[in-house]
Amino acid sequence: MAAIELRDVHKTFRIPHEVHTTLTERVLSGFRGTTYERFEALRGVDLAIERGTFIGVIGGNGSGKSTLLKIMSGLLPPDRGEVHVDGSMSALLELGLGFSAELTVRENVELYAAVLGYPRREVRWRVDEAITFAGLDRFRDAKLKNLSTGMRARLGFATALQAESDILLLDEILAVGDADFQLKCLDVFEQFRQQRRTIVLVTHDLGQVRRFCHRAVLLEQGRITADGDPDAVVPQYLHSVGQLDLALAKVDALHRQGDGVIRCQRAWIEDEEGREIGRVHSGERVVLVAVYEVVQDSDEPVLGFAVKGEDGSVIYSFNTNWQGMPTERVRAGQCVELRAPLVAALRNGRYDVQVAVADRGLTRIHDMLERAATIVVHGSRVRHGVADLQGRLEYRILEDGLAITQVMPARGGRR
Repeated sequence: MAAIELRDVHKTFRIPHEVHTTLTERVLSGFRGTTYERFEALRGVDLAIERGTFIGVIGGNGSGKSTLLKIMSGLLPPDRGEVHVDGSMSALLELGLGFSAELTVRENVELYAAVLGYPRREVRWRVDEAITFAGLDRFRDAKLKNLSTGMRARLGFATALQAESDILLLDEILAVGDADFQLKCLDVFEQFRQQRRTIVLVTHDLGQVRRFCHRAVLLEQGRITADGDPDAVVPQYLHSVGQLDLALAKVDALHRQGDGVIRCQRAWIEDEEGREIGRVHSGERVVLVAVYEVVQDSDEPVLGFAVKGEDGSVIYSFNTNWQGMPTERVRAGQCVELRAPLVAALRNGRYDVQVAVADRGLTRIHDMLERAATIVVHGSRVRHGVADLQGRLEYRILEDGLAITQVMPARGGRR
C-alpha cells in the first residue's frame, strides 16, 4: 500500500465578492444579499506516493498546492474523493502555530513538543536539541514576544524537525532563517532523504526540488499536468509560465563573454551510459561534454571546464593546455567536441559547469559561458567541506602494541 493515496479528490471554496466589517454593512447586506464566486482549488486529483519517496509539488500561486497538503494532513476534508494515509504524519504547514508570545522559548518548545507527540523519555534532550539547532541557546529563557520573526520561524521549524513520524508534509519552509541556518536545514533534509522518509514538499524553490526530490508533480488550476522526474517536470513548468526561454536568454546575455572566434553551441552532462542527466549520486562517474562551432580559423585553441559551487567558487578546473593535449589548427565551419570524464566526489548540492575556449597564448577569450550546464549531487555522506575524499576510519584497542579489538565503519555510516 502507498504511504499516501488520493483518488478523484475535489475541493471547492466559496469566495464572497465583498467582506462586511461593520454592523451597518452586515445589516444592509441582509437586504442586498451576498454574492459568491466558486473557486475550484482541486479538480479530480489522483496521486499515489510510495513509501520512502521525496516528492516535490510545484505550480503557480492558486494552483492548489497548499490545499492539497491540507487535505493530505486532514486539516481540510475533500468535497469529493478518497484520501488514504498509511503511517504517522507530521504536517509542517504553519511554523510556530500554537506558540504563545508570553511564554519563554523553552516553555514554548515543551508545549509544542506535547502537540507533536515527542516520546516522553526523550522530551528533555529533544527540546534542548531543537533550541540548539535554531541557534537560540542564549534566548532559551527569553519570552517569545522579544524574538524577531525570523527567530520564531527558526524555532518552529527546529521544534517540528524533532518529531518522529513516517511522513512529513512541508509547505514552503525551506526558506526560513539566514544562510547558515538554511545550510543546516538542507543537511537535515538530505539525511531524511537517505533514511527514505516519505516527504511531500510544496515549494517555489525549483533548485531544491531538483536537489532533493525523487519525483515532481506539477499542479495547474487544480489538476496534475505533469508527474515524473524533476529534470523533466521543472522545465515544463518554466515553459508553461513563459520563463524558460527568458531564463536561458538572461544566462546567455549576463554570463557570456568572448570575441566569438570559437563559440560553444551546447554543453551537457552524461552518465557512463551516455544519457544526459541533471542529477548524480556522489561518487559516481560523469562526463562533461561541450560542442563548439569554429567561426574563424584558430591555431591550437585552449579549451576547458570549471566546476563551480552554489556560491560561485571554483571547485575544480582543467583545460587542454594544463593536460598537455595538442588541439591542432581548426578551420571555420568545423565543430569541436570536448569530453571530460570525472568522478562526482562532491558534497550534496548544485554545481554549475563553466566552459571556456581561448587562443593558444591565453591572451584572448573566444568564448566563456558561466553556466553552460548544471548538475545536482545527492547521496553524499560529507557534512563539512566540499569534496568526498573517501575517508575511512579504523578504531583499535591495543595491549602491548597488539590490537585486541578492531572496529570498522558500517557501510552507509555518517561522515
